[in-house]
Amino acid sequence: MRMARRMTVGVCGVLIALFATGCTSPDQIQIETLQKKVQDLDAENANLRERLAKALADRDAARAEARALRQQLDALNQQPMEKGPTGWVGSGPYAWTSLGTDFLFASGQATLRAEGRAKLAQVVSEIQANFPEKSVWVLGHTDTDPIKYTKDKWKDNLDLSANRAMTVYRELMKLGITPERMIAGGQGEFFPRAGNNTKAGKQENRRVEIIVVPPRPAVGTPLGPAEMPKTGPETGSAALVPVPKE
Repeated sequence: MRMARRMTVGVCGVLIALFATGCTSPDQIQIETLQKKVQDLDAENANLRERLAKALADRDAARAEARALRQQLDALNQQPMEKGPTGWVGSGPYAWTSLGTDFLFASGQATLRAEGRAKLAQVVSEIQANFPEKSVWVLGHTDTDPIKYTKDKWKDNLDLSANRAMTVYRELMKLGITPERMIAGGQGEFFPRAGNNTKAGKQENRRVEIIVVPPRPAVGTPLGPAEMPKTGPETGSAALVPVPKE
């Protein structure tokens, strides 16, 4: 009897343990684990699909913006060349004329000749008549020959070109162009129009360029892309230095 009771108690204990664990078999546990992994993978896939959709949307937006910018650039490139007086050339809102420094100045000097003053008076008349609202840039250029006879005056060709540009600036100011409209600078020998290996080429490179550009914004207003030319006429990217009033 005692043995029977013990067996009965043992069976009851096993049954209670089985009910407590929900009768979960190893196969059932493996199935549940796999189901959990599938759920996690589904969630990860959904997240990846969402990220891919966003990336594709961003790509399409970038392509649309690039097309719009290309259309704007094409429209700008198709702008007709601004017409100016004889001796001036231009592109879009920019126009310029080039004056030989052999005509304006004696060799190695930055003092205007009489005929140079007369020519600048003509240039001012053309600017006032054709470009009354534009800003005016004055850029001096030289050939590559080193300064020989006026070394006591100029440090180098860059110094000479800047001083010649400032002389022209001051003459334009005397002739009626307000200094607020103007900027002057020198580029020395660094932006030639022709080769410096011939006399003719050197003569062409010795010049002062007078360039009209869209008006400068008010002081303190940053320049935007529309106000800045991509590259000035044969001027590269040298800095321009405002000239103080006398």
